[in-house]
Amino acid sequence: MGDPDSMQTLGVSGPEESVYRLLLSHPGSNVSQISQRLGAGQHAVRTALTGLERLGLVSTSPGPQRIFFPTAPDASIEALILQRQADLERARVLAKGLMADFQQGREAQPPDMIEIITGAQAIHRRFEQLQRGAKYLVQVLDTPPYVGPGGTPNDIEFDGLARGVVYRGIYDKAALEAGPGTMNAIARYVAAGEQARFLTRVPFKLATFDRDFACVPLEVSPPDLSRSMVVRSCSLLEALFYIFDNLWERAAPITFGADQPAGNHQSGQPDSRLLNLLGAGMTDQAIARHLGLSYRTTRRRIAAVMDSLGSESRFQAGLQAGRNGWL
Repeated sequence: MGDPDSMQTLGVSGPEESVYRLLLSHPGSNVSQISQRLGAGQHAVRTALTGLERLGLVSTSPGPQRIFFPTAPDASIEALILQRQADLERARVLAKGLMADFQQGREAQPPDMIEIITGAQAIHRRFEQLQRGAKYLVQVLDTPPYVGPGGTPNDIEFDGLARGVVYRGIYDKAALEAGPGTMNAIARYVAAGEQARFLTRVPFKLATFDRDFACVPLEVSPPDLSRSMVVRSCSLLEALFYIFDNLWERAAPITFGADQPAGNHQSGQPDSRLLNLLGAGMTDQAIARHLGLSYRTTRRRIAAVMDSLGSESRFQAGLQAGRNGWL
């Protein structure tokens, strides 16, 4: 995402913006003075000034040595905004024309049901594009391995949740144990409205968008992250939805509450975050890593939770916490 204070969204390049901002505080400067103050070459300054003149952001005085003045920002930038709006409207009209050609082409021959995408960056871009196009539902099966570090925030999800798109995520136990970044990212998604669940084992990676598309690795055993396929309306797409729906019914919810010391809740409810980590089947070492505690302290808190629930095993603790509505 670009700098909100940058003029580049108006079609002004970085060097042009630097020259314009300097002229705002030093109007009447010549090329040599601008070059000296910016520490830039005179050729680069002349190129920037030519661009600024074309955009109507600077004017020059006649004479043997040209000096330059910035135009008033309110009028000149408003003109650029109007120009960009006109460009966007022309692009919208162009898109409609291209869409008509696209529909005509699809009617002329049967559509491809499967789109093959090669390369991690291309797959990531397509995934983002499909997310942005989703109108009401995105569903994800999340399991390692990952192309980059686990827990990298999916900022597009927050945008989708804000505009009313329902997000459902089913996480593999191994994903929850991938590191604190993953659990922290899931906590942010849940706080923003994601419906999150977990399973001991998620069979493969999958993402579905509305009821129109699904994205799945081309090879799942062993997983190949360099090639994926986007599936459109066909029997395979329906099968993928069926798999997700069945896993969703079997998965256990992931919720996050205030992380307080065990047994210190006013209602007598134990540490809700610790309960979720226990419910996910995570090891004591993994829980300690997520909570930022020592292994000994974590063991002591787990024992306190189980004691407060009157449970002799993690399984009993999970059942009792569920009955009490704490998970």
